[in-house]
Amino acid sequence: MKKKIFHIIESTATGTLSAMRGLANSQCNEGNEVFVIYSIRPDTPKNLSYYFNSNIRLINIQMSSLSEILISFIKIFKLINQQKPDYIFLASSSAGFIGRIVGIFVSKKISFFYIPHCISFIRQDIGKIKKIIFIFLELIASLKKCVIIACSKSELHQIQKYIKSSTSLLVENAVTPEYINLKLNIARKRNVITIGGIRPQKDPKNFAKIVMEILKKDKTISFTWIGDGDDVSKKILIDAGVEVTGWIDANNVRKKLLNSTLYLSTAKWEGMPISILEALACGLPTIAFNCPGNADIIKNREIGYVFDNNDEAIKKLLSLINDEKKIYDMSLNAHRIINEYFNLDRYNKEINDIIKKVEK
Repeated sequence: MKKKIFHIIESTATGTLSAMRGLANSQCNEGNEVFVIYSIRPDTPKNLSYYFNSNIRLINIQMSSLSEILISFIKIFKLINQQKPDYIFLASSSAGFIGRIVGIFVSKKISFFYIPHCISFIRQDIGKIKKIIFIFLELIASLKKCVIIACSKSELHQIQKYIKSSTSLLVENAVTPEYINLKLNIARKRNVITIGGIRPQKDPKNFAKIVMEILKKDKTISFTWIGDGDDVSKKILIDAGVEVTGWIDANNVRKKLLNSTLYLSTAKWEGMPISILEALACGLPTIAFNCPGNADIIKNREIGYVFDNNDEAIKKLLSLINDEKKIYDMSLNAHRIINEYFNLDRYNKEINDIIKKVEK
């Protein structure tokens, strides 16, 4: 039976956008009427409509500044009452808070699903007081009955630890169809690549430190950072010898991944990074900081290594990049794991199973 589905997303960029559009497009392809209510960020793609099925209705409601958030409560409330959706999916912590608060005042027949994609209180760049505030806001929003869907086991553990009043379940992230069954490139450049906003979470300063130490030992290796951010951090990366591309379109991202050798992540915290899943789909063994999210993907799989300090990262990267056989084996294994498990068919089935449970 055809349903009307809302997706409310504040973080219309990077991994959150990738995960949400995959779900929204699939639901539209199944014959549902789908609306995407979104907020524009500096890193939001200019051609946002390109990422969505043409039958999906895109509605811009800004949710960035405090004044925009206050106005968004009214706009979203009016839109929900006008359209009367069956299901509402909330992507990112900000949208999760706004959507659930509005949800307290709308029809109880509407089912709400909150997918944080790295819930706010697991951030590592905040102090105890700010963490308590974030948990408190989550608890307030949890007054609205809503299923919270974690994207990794680590995130689920944190949600269940602090937000006991809501039902919380696990659906691990997936890559979109463009990253399934890719033809791997055997003749790759000796290039190490990463993708993401140049911001504290991704720890660009530490990435630069690792690059400088590696280039002292081997100048034949190149490094690329796909993304943008503050000018100071960008300069640190560039001065270290990293090519910073800025934000580029999805096709060129994929081409650069397919033409690189390894993926390096210095992120200090993650939900379950889509960027790593996409790199693995392109056959790139991954070396990543041992944080929740990263570890959920890599540990106990022959697809890369996690590291606890820079010395480990440098040692593992240099050892792996000079071992063609190991890279080849890990590349095939990464490609297989993504295609067999981290695919959109599995993701959509698990989401649909959750919807059916809620409807009973």
